[in-house]
Amino acid sequence: MRPRQRFEEKDIHMFDDIETLRVELEEVGARHWWTALLATLSSQSGNACMRFVGVVDGEPRYTAPTFPVPRGWGTEPPQEKWAPGLSASLADLQRRIESDGWKQIALGSEIWDLAYQRPAERPTG
Repeated sequence: MRPRQRFEEKDIHMFDDIETLRVELEEVGARHWWTALLATLSSQSGNACMRFVGVVDGEPRYTAPTFPVPRGWGTEPPQEKWAPGLSASLADLQRRIESDGWKQIALGSEIWDLAYQRPAERPTG
């Protein structure tokens, strides 16, 4: 297994004809407070519902299945042993991203700290 290294945006080469995608971890509803409230109220034991998101230029393009994380998990990164479904969710997202032609270019300190690139899609017409 290769050692994990933290990468920074400056380490990712950006070109006009290349898109860059970053995988991020977010709480369901992070983009809308009312969605987070509904997710918490409908979850078992008031757990937070987390998911991985593939983001390009600040906009989510891919969303993974959700998985529960106990409220109060704090700053410690979630782990499969107390956030069941984390690994399967990430694997599902990676499969979909890679099947769309994205190539992984960076791996950060966490298993989801990933960056991908591919040629930019050109509008037709």
